[in-house]
Order: sequence, then structure tokens, then C-alpha cells
Amino acid sequence: MESYTEISFYLPFFDLIDEADEASSFEELIRLFHINIDLAELYHKYLSYGEGPYSVGQGDVYVFFDKDDRESFILIDLFHDFTDQYNMVKLGVRSSIHNFREVKNVLYRIYSRAEVKSKINESNDLLKQEISDYPKVIRYGDQTYIKNIFYNTI
Repeated sequence: MESYTEISFYLPFFDLIDEADEASSFEELIRLFHINIDLAELYHKYLSYGEGPYSVGQGDVYVFFDKDDRESFILIDLFHDFTDQYNMVKLGVRSSIHNFREVKNVLYRIYSRAEVKSKINESNDLLKQEISDYPKVIRYGDQTYIKNIFYNTI
């Protein structure tokens, strides 16, 4: 049985997709997983949840599975928390041990470049468990939002 490692952290959405280099670290991460994500569509999807106070309590989770290994994936949680002031999103990656060093290097480049970020979380199966627990009902005061999950859709 193959072993898997997971890394996740929060960073501003625009730090994830905007990079001054010709080839971004996020695009390199996508290539390592042999998947296609339309970054323009991801950008549009993020903005479609609204701007400013209208985006609070909005957003869903997108999971993209490695073309060659359905146990490996990239998770992007676009939910805009009720107390978030920095447009934070969650980036999570689950990868097999045999190619994890390369994946981890790219993730740390993304992480180090972000101006604001959370602590890095490493686990073996928390992300895998998380993606099976949707839809989620999010409550904050008198506001409620249903957070959905979508697979390989952008």
C-alpha cells in the first residue's frame, strides 16, 4: 500500500494565482499533478462570489485529482470566511511519498512568497477525510451558507 502525505495552508487568493515570474509556482504544481486548471476560470469563479462585504460567507471547495493517481489531489477552498480581511483561501495537496519532495518544494515556494499566510499543516489523511464531508453548513451569527465541493470542474 502506497503512503501519502498532505500539506495545507491558507494564503491570499491573489498570492496563489498572481506571480511575477513567467511560469508561476502554482502552474508548476498543477503540472506535477498532470491536471488542467484554467486559471482565468478559477479567477472568475472566485470573483463570482461577490466583492467586499458581499463575498463574506460565500465560496466553495474545488478538488482536482491527479490524472494518474486518484488518491493524489490539489484542493482549493474559496470560501470567504466571515472574519477574513485578506481574501484567504486554503490550498491543500495530497501526494504519494515517491514524488512528495518535488511537490513540497513547489508548495514552499508558494508559501514563502505569500505576504500573509497561516501555519502549514502536515497530515496523512485529514484532507482525504475532509473532501468526503460535504456539503457543509456554515453558520455565523444569523447568517448561514452551504459550502459545496466540486471535482475537476475548472
